[in-house]
Amino acid sequence: MKKVLVLLFVLLVLAACGQQKKDEPDKEVSGQMGEKTVILTVDPVQKGSSVQFNMSLKNETDRDIEFTFNTSQKFELSVYDENGNEKYRYSKDRMFTQAIQSFVLKREETYDFQDTWSNGVEPGMYEVVVTFKGKAEGLKQIIEKKTFKVK
Repeated sequence: MKKVLVLLFVLLVLAACGQQKKDEPDKEVSGQMGEKTVILTVDPVQKGSSVQFNMSLKNETDRDIEFTFNTSQKFELSVYDENGNEKYRYSKDRMFTQAIQSFVLKREETYDFQDTWSNGVEPGMYEVVVTFKGKAEGLKQIIEKKTFKVK
């Protein structure tokens, strides 16, 4: 009887260890729902000694999508030099309202936003990484990366 109980206990432990829990969505460049997607684009434009980042989020799905945010921060933007050193981060030294907010991006609608990097801009090659902070049912985290040159 003891052997049977020990065997059942071992099987129970093995079964519990074999289950994988996956609460967080996978990261991917664009959010995807079936074959249609939500596309994030970023266009770095040098303006004198600063760089303006023009960003767009386009809903190419066939339905309206409600995005929920845990704070008033809608996106994160980071700039890295050729060696991978962070040179700029949008959220650095900023404060955001700690309240749940949401907005609906209608099908075929585009949400435009921008940011400007003006301190410490030097000539060279950089990579900008933009993460849209909104979460929506059925969508993975939306990230876009782009390499650009400052003259």
